[in-house]
Amino acid sequence: MKEIVVQGMNGEMVVEGDKITVKHTGPLFLGKREVVLDIHSLQAVVYKKAHLLINGFLKLVPKGDNPMLYQTATLHQMGKDEFAIILRAFENTNPQDAEDFYTYVVGRLDQIKAAEKNHL
Repeated sequence: MKEIVVQGMNGEMVVEGDKITVKHTGPLFLGKREVVLDIHSLQAVVYKKAHLLINGFLKLVPKGDNPMLYQTATLHQMGKDEFAIILRAFENTNPQDAEDFYTYVVGRLDQIKAAEKNHL
């Protein structure tokens, strides 16, 4: 599995195999600067695509958390979240990287859920 890197305006997310690293580079970020997660500890990924004039975000949702809470989240809230990065509307972000990241992680989560269901 190749590494997928998504650059955001407040940091980056990197997925390689089942390991996801979130690095924050914003000077005012108060949380952990680097968080490493195993994909098995996630429940979902919330992805709001950046459009021409509107920023978006990628948010990792750990198990036990409700992903629906983040469907209406603001960019201000996501900027403070250690499991999220903000995607720029018109610069510094390759939208295909975000799409590839989302597709890979959601596909992998579906595989994990199917395997757990088969073991029950």
